[in-house]
Amino acid sequence: MDDFNKIPRPVHRSDFLVILAGFFHNLMQTVETLSAELYELSIYHSNRKTKTSQAWESMAQDLETLGEDK
Repeated sequence: MDDFNKIPRPVHRSDFLVILAGFFHNLMQTVETLSAELYELSIYHSNRKTKTSQAWESMAQDLETLGEDK
């Protein structure tokens, strides 16, 4: 019953600062997540290019040995 008679404190400038800081914190988390996802995508792409090159080299070697066997 004592809480019913209490008046909430007024809004201060520091409240807006807290909101602004929270906004920038969330914005930085978004940038961090985006950069992490782009990093993972670049690793995937690099691994794919490497495996494709290895497959072409293997096929070229197989064709050379096939030609030598004749």
